[in-house]
Amino acid sequence: MSLILEAGPPLEPTDRAIGHVSTLLTDPARADRLLGLECWYPATGTAPTRAVYEVLPGVGFTAAAHESAPAAPGPHPLVVFSHGRSGARTSYVLLCEGLAARGYVVVAPDHPGDTLVDWMLGNAVDDATNETQRVADVRFVIDALLADTSLLPPLPHVDTTRIAVAGHSYGGYTALAFAAAHPADSRIRAAAGLQPFTRSLARKVIAQIAVPTLLVGGAQDETCPPAIDTDRAWDVLAARDARRVDVLAAGHQACSDVGLYLDLRDQVDGLPDIVGEFLASMAAQITGTAGDPWRPTVGLHLGLLGGWFDEVLAVDPTRATQDLDRARATPGVTIAGTRS
Repeated sequence: MSLILEAGPPLEPTDRAIGHVSTLLTDPARADRLLGLECWYPATGTAPTRAVYEVLPGVGFTAAAHESAPAAPGPHPLVVFSHGRSGARTSYVLLCEGLAARGYVVVAPDHPGDTLVDWMLGNAVDDATNETQRVADVRFVIDALLADTSLLPPLPHVDTTRIAVAGHSYGGYTALAFAAAHPADSRIRAAAGLQPFTRSLARKVIAQIAVPTLLVGGAQDETCPPAIDTDRAWDVLAARDARRVDVLAAGHQACSDVGLYLDLRDQVDGLPDIVGEFLASMAAQITGTAGDPWRPTVGLHLGLLGGWFDEVLAVDPTRATQDLDRARATPGVTIAGTRS
């Protein structure tokens, strides 16, 4: 790779090393459907090289994770994270590394037919196909990793009693739809949607979710407005083991790496105009105001998501309480739910 940039400090302080590996998985039951997969995990130390995440051909960045670092002894809880529409498995690196630094194994698959490359090449699939494929992708990834841990050496041992699904936007749909699948997947203990797309999920389907569920909406989100998407899910989930968080200064990209991309763009000589214009068009989608600092907003989402899983999976109740108290004290954050 010709240009490797620095992402800067992690979203929150940590004294835990992070490892990273990636691979391709083939699902023979679905015409050899090929899924790219990223994995972050707690490590016992660093490795000679840091993980590099490609953003554009020949252009990538490094963050905190080290490539193939030795894994910390397990078992560790597992989070499967689903990307949004026209996104990619590497669109949430800082969030996923942050979860790994908290002690989670995090796996993020691409959803072929709904990645940025698919949309650029005109290969995007229709919504109904996409929704079916996404849920099947999550199930396949969990099945594959639990059946054969050698798929991602040196992946640490996963705690099969602490598995959760999460996602952003259409990935939020994916997490909720997977949790609502019938028959239910008994391995799943929690689900979370960040700025979730839910309007194509029937309320009777949402009502089938039996695991603790987190919804995080952004008041500045024009893609998945809370009044359209978060509300319809919350109307069903409010009386259950669920939490809803509304963030006043959050847009649709409040949990992604878009803010980082905006920071790094000026370091890329010869950046194509179309790419620069696209990034500029997304500048207001993090906090609702272009130019606002983005790290506090993405860090807030890490605390909300990590704290929720810490609580409902009984990973670290003390840290969960601290995260919840910190969120409550943040101006513009409103929290509701059975655990609030």
